[in-house]
Amino acid sequence: MSALEGRQAVLRLYRDILTAARYFPSRKRDRIIDGIKQEFRDGRALTDEAKVQHALRVARRGLSDLQSYLPVNMTQKGGTDISITLKGATVEEH
Repeated sequence: MSALEGRQAVLRLYRDILTAARYFPSRKRDRIIDGIKQEFRDGRALTDEAKVQHALRVARRGLSDLQSYLPVNMTQKGGTDISITLKGATVEEH
């Protein structure tokens, strides 16, 4: 993986974590999101490859944990979108 591809993968991971964190049911959600941002800022200074890989593993595990709080239509890529109208719920298959 090139440096650019690695950077893009980390950026995607960062965005995915922040998106999932917005759905985390906690009064401290804003502080949690600030902590996530700070962890990634601190991670930019890592130069030891083992520490970088460890930080990425921790981030991926955190994303996996946060994804359990996402709405169903966000967790199924290309899956089912549910929309509710005055007529009732409809299901659209993609």
